[in-house]
Amino acid sequence: MGHAQTPEPAYINIAKRKQAERASRIPKEWMLSSPPGDNVLNVMDIPQTCGILTSQELEITGTYDAVALVEALKSRKYNAKDVTKAFCKRAAIAHQLVSPSKYFVLMILGFF
Repeated sequence: MGHAQTPEPAYINIAKRKQAERASRIPKEWMLSSPPGDNVLNVMDIPQTCGILTSQELEITGTYDAVALVEALKSRKYNAKDVTKAFCKRAAIAHQLVSPSKYFVLMILGFF
């Protein structure tokens, strides 16, 4: 006689569906070619090393605070479209790096 398998809790299926929805909304060219495994806890250098962001986008999203970025926009060093695209790309990378298990580990370590 076989044992009946316990069905997955409903939240597991909801989480899988939401993760698939999120992934489907990220443009293919913004997808990480090889996401790090769940055992990788420090993903801070991935935006710089994954090849998705241009050097200008890395500068926009990693060099300026809000005040300095507004000044760069005012001086027309950058335009609003380029700044918006840079931050959208960086957010897409972040969404791919933050899995529920990583969030749980960071929560245990006191980061959230």
